[in-house]
Amino acid sequence: MSADNNENPKNMMDESQLWYGRVSHWIVITSCLIALIAPVLILLFPSSNMMNPNLVFGAIFEGKKIPEIWAAAGNPFQSGDFWPMFIKNIFTPDGFGTFGIALGCSVTMWSLIPAIYIFAKRKNYFYTGVALFVFVLIALSMSGLVQIAG
Repeated sequence: MSADNNENPKNMMDESQLWYGRVSHWIVITSCLIALIAPVLILLFPSSNMMNPNLVFGAIFEGKKIPEIWAAAGNPFQSGDFWPMFIKNIFTPDGFGTFGIALGCSVTMWSLIPAIYIFAKRKNYFYTGVALFVFVLIALSMSGLVQIAG
């Protein structure tokens, strides 16, 4: 018997799981690379950010309370409209960092797309429905229309 599990069909993973894993893998790597690059850009170009990091760090190191830190930062999040603010500032260094965080946090949603396609192609309606439900739930949660926690 060969040590290679690919020769035995019983040990092979389902195609939907393989695609889910591939998409998850590359999205997580991409979001991690963004998370490495964004702080450098934020500190290199402080005046190009939504919030000037020098003002935020200064307020933190002075021991100010959270409302005072937000006041020093200009509190760009006062309106509560995250997505319009994010889209408007996506080409700023901290907008780029925010994109990386949003991408990493939404990895499940993007990874479900090929899985849903494979389930639908096989006419496996139960798994297609469950995967679509989870996809829609994540999309609604990201939009702010549905709040799952807190």
